[in-house]
Amino acid sequence: MKLYDYLYAQNIRKYLLQHRKNFAVLGHLHKSWIEKDFRVIKPFHDECIYEDETTIAISDAHLGLYDYTSDELDRLRSFLERQDKKIILLGDFFDLFYAKPSELSSKYADLIGLIKRQQRESHLVYVHGNHDWNVTLSLGIPSVSNYSLGRIIYLHGHECDPYYTVFPLNLVQKIRTWLGYRLHWLRCLYLKFNP
Repeated sequence: MKLYDYLYAQNIRKYLLQHRKNFAVLGHLHKSWIEKDFRVIKPFHDECIYEDETTIAISDAHLGLYDYTSDELDRLRSFLERQDKKIILLGDFFDLFYAKPSELSSKYADLIGLIKRQQRESHLVYVHGNHDWNVTLSLGIPSVSNYSLGRIIYLHGHECDPYYTVFPLNLVQKIRTWLGYRLHWLRCLYLKFNP
């Protein structure tokens, strides 16, 4: 795992150099990991959200994969309704690998409407991840691959993940991307091994 962490850190540093930024905030890794030049935040279902003076970043909610309680959804909604800071959905907010877009549209219609309204008012930016790369096409929510604010760049982080940048698993990622939401039937199997 140390080699993986090292390669991931190197890829992030290259990404920062390419985009001429000093810091990155990303959420793809499912553990807390702080380096001097970037921060990885835990996914939402671990109840960890990145917040600083100007932004709130929510990563990896995976709506459609995980079943949230009404209290958890209310908490998520309260973050999305804020207007005092820029809200950045940092990828994999909806899980289009394991859920059908039609199910997400009906189950989370209020959240989708809230996201679109906040985008129109320039309070929210949707950065897509590897599980919601087609959110614009599937749910009609405009998204970007990264978002810059001053010296910081916000990205999901799979772009720097060695599993996706090194040959064998990059091929797996391309196959998963091609299959898209048709992997919804794997949800039960995924949850069995990743509770």
